[in-house]
Amino acid sequence: MMKRFLTSKEAAGYLGIAENELDDLSKTHQITAYKIGGIYTRFKVDDLEAYRRKGITRSNKNYSSSNFDNIRDFFYFNDFYIYSCIAIIVILYFIFK
Repeated sequence: MMKRFLTSKEAAGYLGIAENELDDLSKTHQITAYKIGGIYTRFKVDDLEAYRRKGITRSNKNYSSSNFDNIRDFFYFNDFYIYSCIAIIVILYFIFK
């Protein structure tokens, strides 16, 4: 059974967008946000589904990523492997020296 209300994080994951983008959509009243207890922001699954059915998705927006952003993302997500390869190369260098 699906929850009736979703948190900001869950709703952003449901739509496949970032949380700050979801906040911007709620501030511009493109998606209805509900305050639970006056503090907690929640989103109805039905409202999110209606927004999704409109066809407004991430792919329709003009996102441009530069080469620098792509390189930065590569190093961010693969830093463990890069450091591991460097360590192995250094160890092999000293072994076969």
